[in-house]
Formats: sequence, C-alpha cells, structure tokens
Amino acid sequence: MDGLLFKIALTAFLFFIGWIFGRHIEHKHLHELEVQEEKLAYITIDTNKFNTSNHFGQLVSSNVVLSHDYFKYIISLIHNFFGGRLSTYETVLDRARREAVVRLKQEAEKIGAHHIMGLRLSTTEMGMDGGMIEVFAYGTAISNKSQ
Repeated sequence: MDGLLFKIALTAFLFFIGWIFGRHIEHKHLHELEVQEEKLAYITIDTNKFNTSNHFGQLVSSNVVLSHDYFKYIISLIHNFFGGRLSTYETVLDRARREAVVRLKQEAEKIGAHHIMGLRLSTTEMGMDGGMIEVFAYGTAISNKSQ
C-alpha cells in the first residue's frame, strides 16, 4: 500500500512541477517570440509560389523541434482517451511554427533580404509518444540587389 501511495504522490508531484516549469518556459518563449517578430517585421512574407522578382533570390530555410512538458503529456493522454481537441498540443505547434518563421527571417536578414517569397512550412510529429514536433520552413529570400 505504501508503494502505491508513493507512486501516486510522485505522479502528482511531477504533474505539478511540469505544470509550473512548463508554463514558465512557455511564457518566456512566447515573450521572446514577440520581441523577435517585432524586430523582424520589416521582412515581409508571401506564400504565393508563382511570384517572380527581378531582384536577387536565395533559398533560406530553418528547422525547429519542440517538445511538450510532462503536464501537457498527462493532459494529452486524458484528452486522447476521451477524444476531442488537444489544445495543449496546439500551443506547442503554434510556438514551433512561429519560431521557424522567426529563424527563417533571421536567415534572410543575414543576406540583406527584405522579403521572403513562396513560404512553405512542413510539420512532422517525432518521438514514440508524439511528444516532439518538428517544423521545417523554407522560402526564397529577396534582397534589393538586382540580378
């Protein structure tokens, strides 16, 4: 009986710790994303793959892998059992996509680009329990130089 009580207490403790630290890390990451998005707002993006430009273009890409915390893992197991929307994973996916676009703009900034044409995002679930999400972003960075 003591072993069962210990396991329940340990699970509750890990759940609580995961919730506290997970929320802190998530809020910190969201704040960092907002700062970077504001800084890089001058680099515009379009998703039209048929646009052309007379300016120099170069392929840029970025890759992000994020995992959920223990709290999100437990909540997702419960949601998965009963079915429905997994809002805990939606926030992880949103953060990963935003981070991939920020990193893509940083790559474009390195070559002096002001625009990214043909943005594409690819999302992959990784890990045995689907606990990690990879987002790959790519597009053509356009600089002010003529061809």
